[in-house]
Amino acid sequence: MWYILNKTYDAVGVLNNKIPKGCPILRDSWKGQLEDGYTTLEFDVYASHPQASFLSRGAFIIYTDNPDGYELFRITKTTESHGLEEIKTVYCETAATQDLIGQIIEPKSFVGASLSDIVKFLLSNTGWELGVCYYDEIISVDFDDYPTALEAIRNTIKQFGAEIEFKVEFDGQEVARKVVNLYGKRGTKTGVSFEYARNLEGLRKIEDGNKIVTAMIGIASNEDKNGNPILLMNAQKKPPKGFEVVGNMIVDVNALQEYGNNGANVVDKFIDETATNPVELFDNTIEALKKVNHPVFSYEATVVMMEQIEGYEHTKVSIGDTIFIKDISSEPPTYLEARILNKELSTVQKDKGSIVLGEYVPLTIQPIQAVEKAQRTLQLKEKVWNATIDRAKEAQEGVEEVKKQVPYKVELVSSNGTTFKNGLIDTEITAIVYKGKENITATLPKTAFIWTKKDKDGFFDVAWNYEHVGIGNKITVSSFDVVQRAVFTCDLDLPEEE
Repeated sequence: MWYILNKTYDAVGVLNNKIPKGCPILRDSWKGQLEDGYTTLEFDVYASHPQASFLSRGAFIIYTDNPDGYELFRITKTTESHGLEEIKTVYCETAATQDLIGQIIEPKSFVGASLSDIVKFLLSNTGWELGVCYYDEIISVDFDDYPTALEAIRNTIKQFGAEIEFKVEFDGQEVARKVVNLYGKRGTKTGVSFEYARNLEGLRKIEDGNKIVTAMIGIASNEDKNGNPILLMNAQKKPPKGFEVVGNMIVDVNALQEYGNNGANVVDKFIDETATNPVELFDNTIEALKKVNHPVFSYEATVVMMEQIEGYEHTKVSIGDTIFIKDISSEPPTYLEARILNKELSTVQKDKGSIVLGEYVPLTIQPIQAVEKAQRTLQLKEKVWNATIDRAKEAQEGVEEVKKQVPYKVELVSSNGTTFKNGLIDTEITAIVYKGKENITATLPKTAFIWTKKDKDGFFDVAWNYEHVGIGNKITVSSFDVVQRAVFTCDLDLPEEE
């Protein structure tokens, strides 16, 4: 269930394919990327649905289907198509993007400050706050070109190779915190594997040589303890084999021969915010050059996203995770260990999705034997595996059932009437379910009853709704539950008939 918030962050509706009065999601696509922590959300709903009117530019969506935490999206655009059915398409992006772009940083210098203190300053007046910060050593940095808060944060953490994510804490009634987390490296080494003809449908190798650099000039932003400039040439240190020093520049001789511009170096500069002496500047510049002195290879994989299918939750992967890839359709077969740079998934088509891989490490046959052993174990369950995928695909057809009426009726009975005076309220409301004329209440599980409450302004009381999930067909209502006026309803989430 996703929540619709208006421009002032009030909960005004829900997107859900199970609750009859929820706005059904017909198609959806969530996309996330490791670089800059940027995510987007796109989905379709019926334009005629009453709650579709809340889905307007500037409103928000609380996305609850990311297992790594809730996300806050801002609606940036909507379109409507008219044919056999009127469909509204909603486009969203990470809410932090606009919030942080809207904040301009005045010229300011930090000398001997912690990264967390600097980021907290950059986030001030944006509505976002710092959560996790992996690095808290003392650094120095200058902001003198009026960057946006987003640009300033990205440029600052880039010096440390840090990775960022944006999350939101939602207490069921309102947005409690909007959080920026900084990690040295997002994700974990999961051991999850993708294999061709099972949960790997395709693998495409991509080579990008547009950003290759053969020489790097090292520039320190700090001065030494005597107030003098820190110069790379003063390191008086022998470079590693294959590298040479030319003034304040380090050259990769092999990269120059392979990727140079007709024998000339492709030069870039590295601004070192942390070096306190020439040796540190030398070492940091070497490491910066090693990151860009070769083509960048990535792999784009189209996979069957088993993680949302019951029984295969252990195959869940997140952005930044390290996974295994085995593609025996290629010649020679491809065996990889790689990180997930981008990910796409759908809550409607649960078995479809894609991931983009990078930072890959080719594996030899020897190390992959453990993976092959695990795959042989999975082969023993091939029929169960395939049957599960088939059931997942068939389940998508259930979305169409939203349009159909079923012969069920819910009758609400109050033990103490429906009119109360002087704010004194004490009653028990019972939901009685009929299929046709037959009372089937006793045959339904407690989870079949979906209770909701709206306040005097017509807004969902999300906290109350959460507290009353799965309690069955009876609720108790007292004066504490009603401020001036409240409307209580009960919908059904009926188990599938066999």
